[in-house]
Amino acid sequence: MEDFGQLVRDRRRQEKLSQEELAQQVGISRNYLSQIERGQATNLSWQVREKLSAVLGLKETAEAGGEVEEALPQSLLEFAQTANLPPDDLQMLANLKYRGQQPSTPEKWELLYNVIKMTVGR
Repeated sequence: MEDFGQLVRDRRRQEKLSQEELAQQVGISRNYLSQIERGQATNLSWQVREKLSAVLGLKETAEAGGEVEEALPQSLLEFAQTANLPPDDLQMLANLKYRGQQPSTPEKWELLYNVIKMTVGR
């Protein structure tokens, strides 16, 4: 999460946005945004991460193979490549944690992905 926070800070500064302006656009407090940027927000929801990515244009960076994707676990990248995952699904999986943990092998990522697909009916 620390890498994501640094990316948010860098992009916010590039866009010449104050923390207050960005926080208002995303719908979070300035203090929470500050914690995210410093890597202190340990339980960042996927909704907040998605909003930050959308407002700052970070999704395009991830889809183009930029900095966000480099921070993804290797096992997830391996699964994503073999399963030909859409970028949005890859980002969704990257944001998932259970008790602070993520799957550790491509096979476990596949199992998780299939359970999610069955659950939401896609």
